[in-house]
Amino acid sequence: MKNYIYLILVLFVMVDVHAQPTLQDTLNALSHEHTPVFSGSGDESIVCYKSTHRDFFFCITGLIVAIALILFKLFFFNRRMNRILREQNVLIEEKNKNITDSINYAKRLQNAILPSVDHIDGILSEYFILYQPKDIVSGDFYWVSEHGSKIIVAAVDCTGHGVPGALLSIVGHNALYQTVNELGIVEPAKVLATMDSIIRKMLHQGEYNAIKDGMDMALCVFDKESKFLEYAGANNPLYIVSESKLSIIKASKLTVGTIQEQLNRPENQSVQLKKGDSFYLFSDGFADQFGGADNKKFKSRCLQDLILSLSDKSMKEQRSSIFETFKNWKGRNEQVDDVLVIGIRV
Repeated sequence: MKNYIYLILVLFVMVDVHAQPTLQDTLNALSHEHTPVFSGSGDESIVCYKSTHRDFFFCITGLIVAIALILFKLFFFNRRMNRILREQNVLIEEKNKNITDSINYAKRLQNAILPSVDHIDGILSEYFILYQPKDIVSGDFYWVSEHGSKIIVAAVDCTGHGVPGALLSIVGHNALYQTVNELGIVEPAKVLATMDSIIRKMLHQGEYNAIKDGMDMALCVFDKESKFLEYAGANNPLYIVSESKLSIIKASKLTVGTIQEQLNRPENQSVQLKKGDSFYLFSDGFADQFGGADNKKFKSRCLQDLILSLSDKSMKEQRSSIFETFKNWKGRNEQVDDVLVIGIRV
């Protein structure tokens, strides 16, 4: 409002400045230059002067009044719009809060289906899990269970991240639970194939639904007594460190949830481990993270070198170093995907 008042005052001052010489010119004209013109006779005489300056003054005054009216109208319009914007902002903030609260509660539900630290500690002695969602909820999840002398470990990367990825992770978790705990299937390749069938049924793929989403994963079955490890993977490989050497067991080129539409099938691969060996499962979030001096992807090769360089350290130290490396590499860049790395020492 003050701005409008200041503008009107400025206009009056400008008119006053321009009007002073005009009035002075009028007085000079009346006293020196212009002689009154008389018409008629006697008391009916009429004195006529030029009306130029008077008309100019009326025009300027009318213009100022018109501008003032427009400014006042704009002022009240802006005040009404600001009130509407404030109300809309309050509404948006309230909706954002409700959405955030809902997602935070969804995070609690998602964390509830993940194996607890106590559960994992009862199965594994030396291990680490680096789990770093991109958003509040994650499209990655991990699985650890025990069946007799066999330990089943899985790192699963669902399509997308955030809420869509989290919803698909629930589907994947249920499929894995049904396969292992209800159907009793523990052979890695068969687990992946059975999960694929369950997911396709749950999402009605191949019927009226065009959803083609699925999940990449690495799944290991390790026998504690024989130290024999079986592995099957869907796009996500397995790293094994033994005697300061890193070997890579490649995954099948397929996605769980769309296996029946692909030519490849999951394959079982096995390796005999010994005490002191370590194996690592992970999603692609770490390797795909942009950062560093050239703002490039970290890449799988660098992840291999990092794991090998830390292989002589404890699992707790490895997790800390891997996490610090990720943070330093990312820098101020946005995290591009969910990150999951699991390390287990025999």
